[in-house]
Amino acid sequence: MDIILFISQFLYRIRYWLLWGTLFVTGLVIYFTQFLPYSYTVKSSLYAGITNSTSIDGSAINYTAINSTFDNLINIAKSRGTLEKVSLRLLANSFTYGEEWKDNQYIQAKHYRQLLQITPKEVLALIDRKDVEKTLANLTAYRKENSNNFIYSIFNRPVPFYSALALDEITIKRAGNSDILEILYTSADPGITQKTVSILIDELIKSYEILRFKSTNDVIAYFEKQVRLAKEALNREEDDLMNYNVQERVINYPEETKALANTRYDTEDRLEDVERLYESAFALRNMLEEKMDIRAQIIRSNTNLLQELNKVSTLNQSIMEHEIFTSEENQEANDKLRRDRDALKKAEDQINHISDNLNEFSFSKEGVGIQDMVTEWLAACIGEAKAKAELDVLKRRQQDIFDQYSHMSPIGTQIGRKERAIGIAEDNYRTQLKGLADANLRLKNIEMSTSNLQTVASPDFPLTDNGRKRILYVLIAFVGSIVFIVTYFLLIEILDRTLRDPLRSKRLSGLPVIAAFNGINNLKYRGFLKVCNRIAAAYCCRKLDKYMTPGQPAVINMLSINPREGKSFLAKYFIEHWQSEGVRVRLVQYGVDFEVDDKKYIQAEQLSDFWKLNEAEQIPDIILVEYPAIQDSSVPLSALQKANATLLIANAQRLWRNSDDATLAPIKEYLENSPFFLYLNNADRDVVESFTGELPPKMPVHSFFSRLAQLGLTSQKAAVK
Repeated sequence: MDIILFISQFLYRIRYWLLWGTLFVTGLVIYFTQFLPYSYTVKSSLYAGITNSTSIDGSAINYTAINSTFDNLINIAKSRGTLEKVSLRLLANSFTYGEEWKDNQYIQAKHYRQLLQITPKEVLALIDRKDVEKTLANLTAYRKENSNNFIYSIFNRPVPFYSALALDEITIKRAGNSDILEILYTSADPGITQKTVSILIDELIKSYEILRFKSTNDVIAYFEKQVRLAKEALNREEDDLMNYNVQERVINYPEETKALANTRYDTEDRLEDVERLYESAFALRNMLEEKMDIRAQIIRSNTNLLQELNKVSTLNQSIMEHEIFTSEENQEANDKLRRDRDALKKAEDQINHISDNLNEFSFSKEGVGIQDMVTEWLAACIGEAKAKAELDVLKRRQQDIFDQYSHMSPIGTQIGRKERAIGIAEDNYRTQLKGLADANLRLKNIEMSTSNLQTVASPDFPLTDNGRKRILYVLIAFVGSIVFIVTYFLLIEILDRTLRDPLRSKRLSGLPVIAAFNGINNLKYRGFLKVCNRIAAAYCCRKLDKYMTPGQPAVINMLSINPREGKSFLAKYFIEHWQSEGVRVRLVQYGVDFEVDDKKYIQAEQLSDFWKLNEAEQIPDIILVEYPAIQDSSVPLSALQKANATLLIANAQRLWRNSDDATLAPIKEYLENSPFFLYLNNADRDVVESFTGELPPKMPVHSFFSRLAQLGLTSQKAAVK
């Protein structure tokens, strides 16, 4: 309960500080908050599609990569490069669509006028009021990294709406563990706020796509180029092989060489057979001619026979060439071969007919029949002619095969080289094609794992402001000022070593406080000052009455640690009160009634040792002894001890020093069993009223708050009859 009483009295004591300090601070806040700008908030949401994505190859989701992706998105959006692009586009929109005296969805008129005031004329000349893209291009071309450049400086200096400092207020965060990015921005212009968020989203999507897919797209472009070059190289090698085959008349080199080898072996076999036939026919003809002698020469000399034999040889050679160079399937359909065979048969019949006409020789010299021999001879001649013709054809064919061998041998080496070159080009083409496929697969994986940023909630134009929160600021100022004042004075109450009030004086000095005196410092109630002082003096005198002994003079000591603390002033009021009650009072003062430098004073055991009453004076009822300041002079402790009561007069506004404790300690120890009190002089009116009750003038408002300070919450002033 003492704590509650302390708090109530503490608040009552600082009531004027609380009242006027709170009103002053609150009034300042009320005045200055009327100039607060309006604020508009725009919210938007982006869907990233990262946590719910899947990959083509079915790989597991990497949550570290997911968190890194979200961090990248936020950092890209908050980067200076992105914000600078937003600032430039926002500036182009404001210049293009702003109106000086009419608010629109892009910028308010007052903000547009402010922008025009700071814009140089050369920049205003770059504005195209019909085409924002042209304005943006002009501003971009005008921008230079120079402190005198308007576009560069407006972004790097603290300019509202367009600077990096203003755009850095944009809040971007991930909504929990979802795929949603929330964008929040608040500024004083609704149109600029909406356009800022809209442009930021657009720049974020562009920057993210460039950074996220650029490397993969570059790889794809590289492999596409390499595939094209590899394809062209492969085509060149294949075309070179094709042209070489055409040039060298090669269709299928392995099959052709195989067929050529087979043809060679077949030709050599046939050549061997034909040589055997030719040799046998030649030998048979020579043998028959030897037997026929001159007759055979006559027959050989026959012109028709020679012609027919030549014809048989020619036809047989032609037939042999066709049979060698034509397949069996084509031989049956070959008309020339069929005609040559018919002509050969006719030539052979004609020779037989000629031989029949040569009948003048019937027998040879050996008696052999000439007719039979001629027939055999003719057959031998025909066989020799046919064999010779075949032999000539086969030899030419053999030479042709040898020539083809000479031709085909280097072709094989060149074809092998070209085929190896084609194989290398084809392997390179396949490798580049696989790299392109892998790069495209990675691109699709990135698209599926990160998706494309999509706007879920578009930034809408704010129709109402957030409220300037003026009332909130006023309330904060009101409560804050109260808390500050209470805290400030509470700290003073705890830490301050000024005597001021009874509780603190008792805590600091260790002496009980008997009463308090108002003094002469209260100008507000200066008309009632003497009345209040008399009331305070009367209260103290009544407290001291109980220490008087009937029939004996009561000795009351008045001490002070420092000089000029009001001992004489208080003694005057004490004497005035006691005399009004018919009590004889004698004031004994140092320097008047006794000297402090006298040996009797210093060694006195009682008052009579250094002061005695004159014989002419009546014996007083109360003797007030005013001693010098104990800090400057000694006091007789024995004399103090034998007094009825001792008062230590102290200025309530003074600091209680550690030296005061040291000075007062021996006196307190010596007067431990004697009445020793502290009397506060020059105290506040409230402190005096804590002893005397309410002092005049008694005003209702003052009485009410005084009762509240004393926790008289339900007290009534009406007297009981």
